[in-house]
Parts: sequence; structure tokens; C-alpha cells
Amino acid sequence: MKTVLIVGAVGVLVAGCGAQQQAGPSSTTSGDELKGRVFVSQTVTEKGKPRPLADGTHIQFEITDQGELQVRAGCNHMFGRVDTSNARLAITGQGLGQTEMGCDKVRLDQDQWLAGIISSTPAWELTGETLKLKTADTEIVLAAKQATPLEGPTWVTTTYVENDLARPSQTPAWLTFNSGKVLITTECNTVEGSYQATTETITFQALKSTGGSCPQADAITPVLDGQLNYKINDESLSLTHPSGKGMQLRVGRVDGSLAGKQFVSDDGKTTLKFDNGKLTATAGCNDMTGSVVADNGKFVVQTLLKTRKGCEPAVMEQEDQLAEFLKSVPDFGFSNAGLFLKSGQTTMTFKEQ
Repeated sequence: MKTVLIVGAVGVLVAGCGAQQQAGPSSTTSGDELKGRVFVSQTVTEKGKPRPLADGTHIQFEITDQGELQVRAGCNHMFGRVDTSNARLAITGQGLGQTEMGCDKVRLDQDQWLAGIISSTPAWELTGETLKLKTADTEIVLAAKQATPLEGPTWVTTTYVENDLARPSQTPAWLTFNSGKVLITTECNTVEGSYQATTETITFQALKSTGGSCPQADAITPVLDGQLNYKINDESLSLTHPSGKGMQLRVGRVDGSLAGKQFVSDDGKTTLKFDNGKLTATAGCNDMTGSVVADNGKFVVQTLLKTRKGCEPAVMEQEDQLAEFLKSVPDFGFSNAGLFLKSGQTTMTFKEQ
């Protein structure tokens, strides 16, 4: 992944947005009330008609406390310094930058369209929990995002901290919290335990590994020892031990190339369906369902619930093998053959239905 400035490309798009003809709202507010908040798109209208977004995507808009704009729309992360005075959104400094991810054309085109909107100095208007961004032709209506709960998401480690020293997590681990039980998945084993949480602290107890020594688990378990302070900021979780050790995590996502889609294996026997962060897999008889994270090339399913149909023994064996494969943290990606999942010496390929 690379980071690039898109000033030149945006300059071509801005004229198409007609921003110079757009009259701003009468408000002269500074925009301080936008800082530290996250908004998610509800509707998009272009030339008076609804503009649908790419399947499985939405626009996420944030201005940090430091005055940096951060925008996502299903593919790249856009960012830049921003001036919100006079009810206008004006990119300052070096202009709007963005990461350079390899996404499908639909989402890349959507990124380019949105970059044009953001860079055209749109008017903004905040009413209660609703934010509107407006150009001459386009209106994006966003709603303030509610705080992410501790329980529910799959959290992915991004950084380990020891006092003032932070180091990136080279091989991530995935944590879920559910009704007093914590499950930690790594590429080499699983750690289970219990926890008690208040609004500010989490107390971990009885963490046990299901396998032998594992570098990822060995890095985590000393941190998750006893009572830790925690803080959730949007989709980021910080855990801090009294010793000064800690870790930072983010909410795991499903790659936009998978979200809302269904795939079938080359032999036609296995289907994978992705819907709202859930995976439903079948090998011909029972459905197996669980939360899924698929980003940065890793495919993570921690648990699978299985229906109880009477199946042929050979089919049930195939289901067990599929479940074991899906829970092995396979690599995933796309090739000319379609979607592939690879774990060890086993590779499965799928085509979109």
C-alpha cells in the first residue's frame, strides 16, 4: 500500500462539481463542533436524483481534534488538513492525500468522485446529529456515528506499547469480547479466558492457550494480565496495563470486494455468503455461520455455528474439513481465477455468483 497526493486528479474533477457556483449556507460557525466526531453517510443525491454507492460501502467522514480530515468510502483512506470556517470545507496545506489500495474499478471510481467533492470546498451544515455536505449538484447526508461497543466487533491488534515505545504489530491477533468470555485468535493458536469490564477497566482472568508456544500469543498474554484501563475512540481500542505495557487495536472489517456477495467453489460444492460482517458457508447440507474479518490479506473466522440437518456421513466430513480450513486464518485475495483462500498446502478458489 502506498500513500499519494491526488491534487492533480482532483483539480480536474473539481470543475465538474460546479463548486464555484454553489452559495454557502448563512451560518458563520467555525466548525469546532465537527471535531472529534465521526459521521456515516445515509443518503447521496446528485442532480436531484439518488446516487447509489458501491455495494457494501458507505462514506465515513471524520475531523480529528487536531483538525485533520479523514474520509473512507470502501477502498482508500483520504486525509488532509482542513479549514471549516464560514461553513465551508476547505482542504489546506499539501492538499488531499490518499492511500493507494488495489480495489475494483467501481470502488476506485467512487473514491475519485468523492475526492472531487471533498476538494471542491463544499458547504457544510450541521443540524443536531445530521451533517450535510453540499455542492451545486451533490448533497451527502451523514449521521453521527454511535460509539463502538467493546462487545460485538472483532478487534485487530495494530500496535504494542511499552511505556513511551510503540511498535507495529507485524503479525496481528484478533480479539472478541462476548458476555464475559474473551477469545484471541492468532495464526498459530487460540487463547481463551474470561473478563469483567466496567466503563473504564477490563480485568482478564484464566487465559489459556489451546496449543503450544506461539509468538503472537506470547506477545499478548503478558499484557492481558489482571486489570487494564481501556478506551474506545471511534473504531480504535486502547488497552493499558499499570506496568506501562499496552496495545492498540482497531475494528476488523470485511473487504469491500466480498461484502454483500456470494461465491461458489470451482467444483460447485461449497458456497460462501458475506452479509453485514457475517459469513455463511455450506458444503452441501448444513449452514455454518459466524462473524468474519477479511482485510490486509487475512481471512479470520473465530467460531462457526452449524445447523443440525441429517446429512450423509461423507458430506458431514466435508463440512468439518471446511470449518477447520476457514478457522485456520487462511490468506485471501483475488487472481484471474477469482477469490482464493490459502492455508498451508491447501488452496480453495471461488467465483462470484
